[in-house]
Amino acid sequence: MKSIILSWALVAVCTLMTLPVQAQDAVKLEIADGLYDAGLKAKMEKSTSALLTEINKAFKENRALNLVSLGLTDTAERGLSALWENTHFYCDDSEVVQSCIRNGNGYQVRQIPLMIKPVGETLDDEYQEAVINYDASGNITRFNFTLSTTVYQNVMKKGKTVTEIARRQEILSYVEQFRTAYNEQDILFLDNIFSEDALIITGSVTEVKKTDGTGITYNKVTYKKQGKQEYINNLKKSFRANKWINVRFDDVKVVKHPNPKMEGFYGVTVHQLYANSSGYKDDGYLFMLWDFRDKDQVQIHVRTWQPRWMNDNHTEEIAQEDIFTPGDFVIDL
Repeated sequence: MKSIILSWALVAVCTLMTLPVQAQDAVKLEIADGLYDAGLKAKMEKSTSALLTEINKAFKENRALNLVSLGLTDTAERGLSALWENTHFYCDDSEVVQSCIRNGNGYQVRQIPLMIKPVGETLDDEYQEAVINYDASGNITRFNFTLSTTVYQNVMKKGKTVTEIARRQEILSYVEQFRTAYNEQDILFLDNIFSEDALIITGSVTEVKKTDGTGITYNKVTYKKQGKQEYINNLKKSFRANKWINVRFDDVKVVKHPNPKMEGFYGVTVHQLYANSSGYKDDGYLFMLWDFRDKDQVQIHVRTWQPRWMNDNHTEEIAQEDIFTPGDFVIDL
């Protein structure tokens, strides 16, 4: 009889020990403010809570996401599924309390805390935040890795008018989707976002010998130009060759083009950190000239990348005045 009692006691203890682990799968989103339609608020909280809970379960069980009936649009499902194929992540908080902000005709909930682990890797988990976009009906339309809160706020506070604030918000939404597209390996989005005559410039550091006969060498950045199709073809090769690609943006600057004839053009400069599963890494400055004249077909006309460091031991950085700006490019309209 004693052994039976002991067995049941062990079962009870084991059950209690497993309950917290199971409870950690569940995530509850609470929208603290910014949305005052009770029905819409409840819908978005429910669908987002269910999505984050499913992400945690899929991470724990090392399986594909089951996104059926979670309130995602087809585009959101495809994007999140593609992202999951390359990078797994989970929400380590059982309760997430955030504000809802208006974003064009829809909504956003930012600062969703995640821990990231590339598929098949033994790297330490890396903290990252996500932003979830919703349409006017509260359906989830995009799941993107986000810029840091500090970077986002620094860009937004420089908007001086309601129109300029809205434009900056739109620009940052596109920048976040652009960044996430590399993690998703979404070649269709990248093919569509670049204009057909896009100019792609990539810099690399080369050692040059002075011509004065002293034999002294110095480092300089040399540039290679590509057209859109060559760049997209190279991207396809990179996507096929790598299980995962991780792109991170910080220190974002948004500048309106100084030429009055180029109304609707904005330069975006970001500090980019890039890594892939093949072991390649780089650290540099990405500049993009965005065209927002047609809100239904936003495009990038220029993309440049310049290395941050001018030497191998990382003691000399590229001069800030050498980094491309919108005024360096004029588009024939």
